Amino acid sequence: MSSELFARLGAGLCAVTVGVGVAACGGDDEMGVVGMGETKGSRAARAELDRFRALPRFVPPGPGFDARRALRGKRLFEIPITSEVPFVAAVEKGMRQAAATVAAELIVFPNQGKPSQWAQGITTAIARKADAIVLLAQDPKLIGPQIEQANSAGIPVILLRTTGEDEPCPPGTTCIPGPFEQAGRLEADFVVANAGGNADVLVVTSKDAPSTVPLVRGLKDEFARRCPDCELRFVDVPISDWATRLRTEVQSALVRDPNIDYVIPIYDSMSQFAVPAILAAHRDEVKISTFNGTPFVLRMLQEKDVVAMDVGEDLAWIGWASMDQAFRAVADEPPVRSENTPLRVFDDGNVDESGRPPRFDKGYGDAYVEGYRKLWGLTGNR
Repeated sequence: MSSELFARLGAGLCAVTVGVGVAACGGDDEMGVVGMGETKGSRAARAELDRFRALPRFVPPGPGFDARRALRGKRLFEIPITSEVPFVAAVEKGMRQAAATVAAELIVFPNQGKPSQWAQGITTAIARKADAIVLLAQDPKLIGPQIEQANSAGIPVILLRTTGEDEPCPPGTTCIPGPFEQAGRLEADFVVANAGGNADVLVVTSKDAPSTVPLVRGLKDEFARRCPDCELRFVDVPISDWATRLRTEVQSALVRDPNIDYVIPIYDSMSQFAVPAILAAHRDEVKISTFNGTPFVLRMLQEKDVVAMDVGEDLAWIGWASMDQAFRAVADEPPVRSENTPLRVFDDGNVDESGRPPRFDKGYGDAYVEGYRKLWGLTGNR
């Protein structure tokens, strides 16, 4: 998912909209006015953003095991929700890096986001005697019979980017949860902090992605807690329709409502369509807050375009994390509850740490590489 992300968060937030004279959000003590253009809610939001601007650290998800011994020569099949989103391609690069370290074969099944293609991918994986199947971001209910077929063939099915932290896995699967609820909170925090506690916000969702549920839940909760006077409008565009509908939906909403001053495309790859919509509507004062950390969106942030903040994830790290859970399944090791994949807030104060141009595996440090190698028994065996 990509957008003009991680741009004006850090340094810009330290002196946020002090002279704008914004109306204060009402509510509990957190919402009281603390100064012109600022509320306790906006100050708390700014502090939360600052907390997530730091370089993340690796937290081992579980006990170590001999991954190379268990995985050498094994065949792993990965089927993404679509191959037409840059986020997916970046995560798959990390998967390939991780698989290579244990001499496993990774086969990617490309598709255009249709459930019939996902089903075909699982059928192909079964026919090719895959040792594990990784599904990236699909709704498992749409391919339930095929998941059952894989289970019957003795092939573990791992779901990536489908559930949030502490959510149960669907039957017949092992999950790799994502920090979606926290990401949604941070998307909201940027708007609350940057606007001084009062904003009109257009939120663009894709309900066909299961991760949308916890993400939007976190976003709504954060606005309710820190800025109940902020107005939210929602428009939903399925992932398969981004290229044909998203720009039109955003531009129409901006023309209909000239009060909108922020757009939150909840996945940053939406930004490639949301930014042109904002510019075509002659609303370049509107800013984007988004999530994922896709390199081309970080580049937009560097160019100081419309994207003002991106809650980033190391996409290579996600790829390695997905392989850790898949390796454990193949090795008959117990699954871990969470891979502890971190978030990092990017703005114009720190986005250059992601590279110029940004790379999918920069801006987060590389502690996860040695961390996973140690867990897999590979330290000193490059």
